[in-house]
Amino acid sequence: MKIIYITAITVCLLFVSCSDMNELSDRFLKKGETTYAALPDSVTVGAGKERVQFEIFITTNRVKTTRIYWNNRTDSVDIEIGNQAGVFYKTIENLPEQSYLFDLVNLDQYGNRSLLYEVSGRSLGEKYESTMINRRLVSLSANNAGNKVLVWGGMDESLDAGYTEISYTNTEDENVLMEVPLSETSTIITDLKPGSLPKYRTVYIPDEMVVDVFYTDFTNASLTYDGDFLLIKSEISIIGYSNQHDSGDNAAKHALDNNYTNRWHTRVGENFPHWMVFDIGGEVLVSRFSIWPSVFGLETGKLFDNRLPATFSLWGRNDEPPRDHLSGEEGWTQLGNYSIEERGGEQTFTIDNPIPVRYLKMSSPNGLNGTTMMVIGEFDIYSR
Repeated sequence: MKIIYITAITVCLLFVSCSDMNELSDRFLKKGETTYAALPDSVTVGAGKERVQFEIFITTNRVKTTRIYWNNRTDSVDIEIGNQAGVFYKTIENLPEQSYLFDLVNLDQYGNRSLLYEVSGRSLGEKYESTMINRRLVSLSANNAGNKVLVWGGMDESLDAGYTEISYTNTEDENVLMEVPLSETSTIITDLKPGSLPKYRTVYIPDEMVVDVFYTDFTNASLTYDGDFLLIKSEISIIGYSNQHDSGDNAAKHALDNNYTNRWHTRVGENFPHWMVFDIGGEVLVSRFSIWPSVFGLETGKLFDNRLPATFSLWGRNDEPPRDHLSGEEGWTQLGNYSIEERGGEQTFTIDNPIPVRYLKMSSPNGLNGTTMMVIGEFDIYSR
């Protein structure tokens, strides 16, 4: 009897369940199936100046129109696809600078809509431009071939900076625009017009679509002394000198090593004259010579080492001088005579009528305040 009752109950339950399912199915069939248009395969939004550009990939030929919504779907624009597969572009202009959330919907020829495709983008303007910084120019100097060398500081490429542009006038009076990669640490200009200087700016590229590029203002390159370019010291050799106290802290090489805190100290007990001869490596118009007093190992209360030359002269020549007669005047052309003040900091001296020379000699016959030793912090050599 128990088996009979259980079977009867099971049959009743199955009957009720089947009835419910049929009723539910009937209701859906009465409404009909929902048909969706195809979604875009991919969408990229490029950032521009108060505008954005869409790059939409459609891989089916069953899309008639793509509709783009923004501002919480209060604004929209349609793109005609025309039931074709391909890549489609649309630029939305006059967008205030900010980030946007866009909803894209595809529609087919029957009016069916796709599900929403959500993508973000940004429009750029004055706020973005105010964050852009120009690349730093560390130095503008000259090499021993007479070319001008710009040395650059580093630049964070994650800030959208793309490259640097240099604008200058060449020797043919033509304007030249050079593109300098951010990876380039120095740039050589071989044909800069005499008496002119380059200017430079940094170009910003917000994304790979390159809807718009942005530019910092041009910065004019400048020189410490108008018309005079500091020669690159790594290209200059010291081929002779009167003497040195030792080859360590007091070595002669310290006079031309770009370190303004060490010194060349001549030998104790060796009186003037003291001199040094430079091989510039090429013929240049030497136009200026600077002497920096030493600040190395100063006694308490002293600001500079006053064991300086009282007067000195500069000499030049193009042929290689005999190494055993570097201190003499034979074969040399005198470029100027100068007097030094007893003070700290750079003292600079101009050559009034510069001539092309490869070899330069600084020679001093006497010391300031009767000193017999000469102590120099650094020499700087300039050319036109």
